[in-house]
Amino acid sequence: MWLHVEPTTRCNAWCPSCPRNKHGFGLTDFVLEDLDPIILQKTIDKYKITQVQMCGNLGDPCAAKNIDDLLEVVYNVDRLQIHTNGSLRKPSWWVDLAKKFAHIKQFDVWFAIDGIGDTHSYYRQGTNYDRIIENAQAFIGAGGNAYWQFIPFAHNEHQIKDCIRLSQEMGFKKFKFLRNARYQTNNFHYRTGKQLDVKPWSHNKSFNRTSNIKNFVELKNCMHMNIPSVFLSASGIVSPCCYMAGIPLKEIDIKHEFSNNIYRPVCIRNCG
Repeated sequence: MWLHVEPTTRCNAWCPSCPRNKHGFGLTDFVLEDLDPIILQKTIDKYKITQVQMCGNLGDPCAAKNIDDLLEVVYNVDRLQIHTNGSLRKPSWWVDLAKKFAHIKQFDVWFAIDGIGDTHSYYRQGTNYDRIIENAQAFIGAGGNAYWQFIPFAHNEHQIKDCIRLSQEMGFKKFKFLRNARYQTNNFHYRTGKQLDVKPWSHNKSFNRTSNIKNFVELKNCMHMNIPSVFLSASGIVSPCCYMAGIPLKEIDIKHEFSNNIYRPVCIRNCG
């Protein structure tokens, strides 16, 4: 069973579509906090977790002040994924990370890289492209399995082939092309507050700015709708999925509910 973990609500990025900020300029109302390793351990024990994904809604896992302590807790899981913008920590930390979890065959890090050079940071504001590449190369060079995650926009679609080529040259295991709806009507520069022109890529025919969350979740093909899993927020609350963060999970047998086609519709209804 999977545990989707939000290690922290801290992040160095100001992506306009992220719920932690106001379309890129100014933070929304939330608490800056890191997940308590004791709560993570108790959750893993309670739900007999064997697979962990570190990602979340508000923060970047690598921004957690206690990330090394949290990683100690998941040292013995069967599968581990970390999703990050990759511009935090030093290359030496990434080398140590690859070596630390070399015993897990299914351990991979997803680096969110949406272009080359300044194109990347047009949406992922506040991140440093050169540092990301340096960290990713250090991780890969130490034997780590890395995925290049790319979200297409109008401003970066001309670099798709170049990104694929670079990912292969660097040794990324896969290039993950995400077509989900990461677009807002209003987008702002994180420092000046000036309007940013963030538009869908030219091949996006299905996106509708007025679509509700239910349609967005179905388009996104959320992991919580497809495999038995729960979400653990940085505040320590266990919820059915990341879209229901903060809503405590009722005491149910998730595997039973999921296998009997009960859990999935419940997730969709609550996201609609």
